[in-house]
Amino acid sequence: MHKIEIRRQLIHILYGPLIILLLEYNILDMQLLLGIIIGGAIASLGIKRERFHPIRKVLSFFERDHHLENFPGRGVLFFTIGAYLTLLLFEKDIAYAGILILSFGDAISNLFGRHFGKTKMILNKDKYIEGSIVGILVSIPTAYYFVPNMKAAVAAACIAMFLEMPNIRIGRFEIDDNLLIPLGASFTLSLFV
Repeated sequence: MHKIEIRRQLIHILYGPLIILLLEYNILDMQLLLGIIIGGAIASLGIKRERFHPIRKVLSFFERDHHLENFPGRGVLFFTIGAYLTLLLFEKDIAYAGILILSFGDAISNLFGRHFGKTKMILNKDKYIEGSIVGILVSIPTAYYFVPNMKAAVAAACIAMFLEMPNIRIGRFEIDDNLLIPLGASFTLSLFV
């Protein structure tokens, strides 16, 4: 397995809990989170234009080559936007569940699928059914911890991993699953509360 994917998914696993921890200890609030998004978008534009930018060097350790060329910092920026919108739209426990499903379920499904996957998805030939199944199994207890309803947890985990499968596009723009997963999981959980 490519080392960059392992590093990417490790950041994925750590970033969601970090956001939640910083929110819980009042180190981070919604205004600061919005500022991070705006600053990240501006930095991405600057990094794309300047090939020898020091942040680009750091990103090259975690970022896929095509994202580094076309949209530096894409994953973390969309993760932050997804977390922000989820926190804005849903009650805290539901939002936290959605963010952690993104952190754990999405990352583990990617790692497991790449390493152990045998059966390719119909919706996306780069992803594996085995990865999605493990992503669901990891996401269920994550959702259940915040919303103790097993039907809700299973439904949210399944919806989240379904949203992780296809590459959804609007014109030439691909909608990042880091945006879709926490919103879809949280919306699903909200239907059961």
